[in-house]
Amino acid sequence: MGARPLLHVGYHKTATSWMQNLLFVPEHGYRKIADHSDAFEHIIGPHGLSFDPSFMRRHIAKAMENINPGEVPVISSEILSGHPFFGGVNSDVYAHRLALIAPDARILISIRSQMKILPSVYMQYLLRGGTMTPAQFFSGETELGYFAFRPQHFEYDRLIRLYQSLFGAENVHVLTQESLKADMDAAAARLAKFCDNTVFAGLNPSARQVYAPGYPEFEVPVLRRVNHVQRSVLNPNPMISLGTTPKGLYRACGGILRRLPFAHLLDKHRPVSAYVAKQFASYFSASNARLAELVGKDVDLSDYG
Repeated sequence: MGARPLLHVGYHKTATSWMQNLLFVPEHGYRKIADHSDAFEHIIGPHGLSFDPSFMRRHIAKAMENINPGEVPVISSEILSGHPFFGGVNSDVYAHRLALIAPDARILISIRSQMKILPSVYMQYLLRGGTMTPAQFFSGETELGYFAFRPQHFEYDRLIRLYQSLFGAENVHVLTQESLKADMDAAAARLAKFCDNTVFAGLNPSARQVYAPGYPEFEVPVLRRVNHVQRSVLNPNPMISLGTTPKGLYRACGGILRRLPFAHLLDKHRPVSAYVAKQFASYFSASNARLAELVGKDVDLSDYG
């Protein structure tokens, strides 16, 4: 295949959109050879009884014809780490499929402190039309066979260890969102070195944009109730339909509440973060200790507990 592809598998809510839109561009020495739809069609979507790695191999081979000398071919899709709303089920299956498709690839896994990522996942759940309270969402499965949130999905050491076993520890790079926040340039430079990107000479000014944050947590009681009367991915057939989340009434209420007088004071009210901090206070401690052993001192996990 020539140049070795870089496979960025997620996790969700770890600056993946920033990487896909602003970091993995030709100006930085990267060339995207597949998108979310390609990943879903050839890797995630196929039933286990019909999965055939040759389809994605051919797609990659065709896309590699457009790679310029020195560029790193990239596939970046956080859905390859499994969906957090449904427990990340099959993340191991996707890892094994990637090993069949591109055994010579390098792997990028982006992570974020669990106490930060879990509230962000819940807010994303609302953005997709969810109606459950934080307590209901984080409680997980209530019916056998119907997958829901599982905290095990965010025991990062399990998936990282699997990828290390499939591709070799030296071919797996762990990037924390905290490192991007602390020093975006240094984190991007370490990634470029990992994947032998000789074109990268620093971030372009355009890459220093930061996406606007989502709606604040104090809006949760209103937003989840709005989702009862709007169509959405998670609620496609409401009893009353007043538009489609996340647009229409959802956006209007979110924007109005954010602009209320003294809204900056309400921003300190973070019920989702408070629930997560209480419910999962020490849940991830053992996993993060194992993670520290896997990644070594080069990855700062001081925010992970």
